[in-house]
Amino acid sequence: MWENNDFRIKLSENSMMEYEKVMLSSGQCDFFMPMGFMGEGDGETACYDCSGFVPLSSYRIEKTEDALYLLERTLIILGKSVEYLISPYRITLNTNTVFYNKDTGQVKIAYVPNQSENPDLRKNLVAFIGQLKEEIRDGCEEYLTETAKYIYYKNYYIKDVITKVALFKRKLYVKDAVVN
Repeated sequence: MWENNDFRIKLSENSMMEYEKVMLSSGQCDFFMPMGFMGEGDGETACYDCSGFVPLSSYRIEKTEDALYLLERTLIILGKSVEYLISPYRITLNTNTVFYNKDTGQVKIAYVPNQSENPDLRKNLVAFIGQLKEEIRDGCEEYLTETAKYIYYKNYYIKDVITKVALFKRKLYVKDAVVN
């Protein structure tokens, strides 16, 4: 995974479809980390160009506002991925595969195929939100909890979840404006 500013992952044979490799190595999907592939005996290694980006696991995300921003950007990427024939449920989401550039505010995902037997986007998103919530220190993590419930208990489109996160961001902004 992430080591010495380098992100690599060993892929098992046939874990990625050929069109996914072509699309992700072409650079056309600018919201995914550019990838290259090196063949090995029983599989291959995916190498990611992470220039300027660091995984979220390297940051302390203490403010709900920041976590909602990162979640919203990640959801937008998932929504766009289908335009490139990459199914959102096949994308592994966690703080090691979602990258952030603090200078530009840009978020990208290092595409790692979800290897679980029955990949489930909702469970994947809820687990990712749980990771984002771990270090929140501003007392407003209920917005992330509500988002997780919204995702887990209902079968909404990604656009609907993005709208819900944007609503929570506005509520948080209003709450902060009233307090200050």
